Amino acid sequence: MEPLSPNIEAQATPALAPAGLALRPIAFSVAVFLIVHGISLGIWRLFADPRQAVWQYAPQPFGMHLFWGILVLVFIGFNFGMAGFSALKQPIRGCAATVVTLALSFAVPAVLVYGYGELDPAFGAIGSAGYDAAGLIVLIGFYGFGILATGMAGWPWSASGLSPAASGLAQIAAGVCLTGLGYFLLIYPSVSTATAPHATLLPLPVAIGWFYSVIVVWLTTFLIFDNWPWNRLRRKCHTALAALGGNILLGTALYAAHLALLRWALIPPDAIEKIGAMFPSWPAQLGVWIAFWLIFWANVAGNWPNRFNAGTNRAIRAASCWALG
Repeated sequence: MEPLSPNIEAQATPALAPAGLALRPIAFSVAVFLIVHGISLGIWRLFADPRQAVWQYAPQPFGMHLFWGILVLVFIGFNFGMAGFSALKQPIRGCAATVVTLALSFAVPAVLVYGYGELDPAFGAIGSAGYDAAGLIVLIGFYGFGILATGMAGWPWSASGLSPAASGLAQIAAGVCLTGLGYFLLIYPSVSTATAPHATLLPLPVAIGWFYSVIVVWLTTFLIFDNWPWNRLRRKCHTALAALGGNILLGTALYAAHLALLRWALIPPDAIEKIGAMFPSWPAQLGVWIAFWLIFWANVAGNWPNRFNAGTNRAIRAASCWALG
C-alpha cells in the first residue's frame, strides 16, 4: 500500500503492476478491483459467512481483527509514510507490509482484550462485548490518526525537519490523544458496564452513524476535492485546524442528509422497523460503500478525470464515487 499523497493530481500517472508489467490505467483499475474483491470474498467464505464459512469467527472476533487491520494500515501507510518498507522492491515491499499488518492486527487487540480486559470488564474476552469495545476504537482512530497525515499534512511535524520515522511517532502520539478523547466521549460510556445510561453523550448507534459520516466527508475533501476548501487558507496551521474541525461540521450535515435518504428513499419502511434502534447507525453502512469508491478512485483509478478545470474534475469524481457508493 502506497501512502496517500497530499498532491492528488500527481497520482494520475499510469500505474505499474507490482511485478513491473505496465498496464493501461483502465486495465490496471479493473485488475485491482477484481483481485481485491476476489481475495475479500475468499476471506469471507473462509471465516465470516454465516452459512458457508469453513471456520466461523464472525461477527467476532473477525470484525475486531479486520478493523484493526485497517488502523494498522493507517499507521504504516499514512503516519509513517511506509518508512522501513519503501526501500524494498515490489512485490517484497507489499508482502512485508501485509505480514506486519496482519501480525499487528492480531497482537494489538489481543493486548486490549486479554491484557487490559483483565482490568476493565468492558474489554474482557467473555462474550463478544470486549471484541466490540476494542473494535470500535478503530471507528474513532481511522479519523484521529488518518487526518493528521492527510488533511493536516503532518502539521506541525512535517516542516520541522524530523525524519519520516520520528514524524510518524509524533503523529501516532497525537493520534492517540485525538482517538482517546473521541473514544471516551462517544463510545466508552455505551460499552462500559460502570457507566449509567444517562451519562452517555450520544447513543451508540447515533455515534457510529454520525462519526462515520465525518470519515466520509474527510475522505471526500482530501481525496476527491484535493483538500478543498481547507487548502484555500494560506497558513499551514490554519489549513490543518480547519480540516480537523471542518470535516466534523460537514459530517454532521451529511449524517442528517444520509438519515433522510435512507429513511425516505433507500430502505423500505418494514425493513426500518426490523432494524429498530440500530437505524441511526445505518449512515455508516452507506458510508462504507462510498468510502470504498473514494479510496479506490484516488489510489487505483488515477483520480479520474484530470483534464478539466479543478471544479469540474472534482464534481465528476464526487458524482461518480457517491453514485457508485
